Amino acid sequence: MQFKKETYSSKAAEFIKNLIRSGELLPGQPVRESLISEKLNISRAPIREALLLLAQQGLICSEPQKGKFVRSMSAQEIYDSYVVAGILEGAGVAQSVHLWTKKEEEAFLEVVRRLDEQVNYAVSLDTLTEIDEAFHSALLSACSNAHLAHLAHSSSSSLAKFLYYNYWRTLYTPQEFRERHHVVAEAVLGRDGQRIESVLRQHYEDVGLRLSELVHER
Repeated sequence: MQFKKETYSSKAAEFIKNLIRSGELLPGQPVRESLISEKLNISRAPIREALLLLAQQGLICSEPQKGKFVRSMSAQEIYDSYVVAGILEGAGVAQSVHLWTKKEEEAFLEVVRRLDEQVNYAVSLDTLTEIDEAFHSALLSACSNAHLAHLAHSSSSSLAKFLYYNYWRTLYTPQEFRERHHVVAEAVLGRDGQRIESVLRQHYEDVGLRLSELVHER
């Protein structure tokens, strides 16, 4: 695999992230610079830069005299991260849903329609994952508090989802996935802020509980 010189570190970082997401590199496993260097046919210097970048993103951690490892999260950390995500997103949506225009509502309804259509075709859960991201992005599309929206989008639940993607994608059947998102959609379209916050908190808390139990029962 050959890269332009100026992109070595960024391409190496993307390569390592793909290994983590695919499950080839599991949480807690060491990241061997020599193996990455051999696979990519590049020197170790850009790989070290890539690992520093991934450490800043929370995906890689290091221990003195032991090396670098894919980050792992305890059951409590996974659960807590989803609880926080639900609080943040719930607050952001409850505060901004009254700002939705016909444009935001139609865009949101289109995501819901796509979800229904894909489930009916027994689509893969990887595709449902993409719809999930579009669904939650649409929920915050009118949020005027950019800092809150950023925190909601980048909360540590996203880190848990990435690290344990092969677990996350098996938490629900496509039908369960659709039903859960319809509950959120109904609350949002009802424009009741208190109801929206409650439903979104429960939505995320349930994921956190299931994922934490699934990851740590093995």
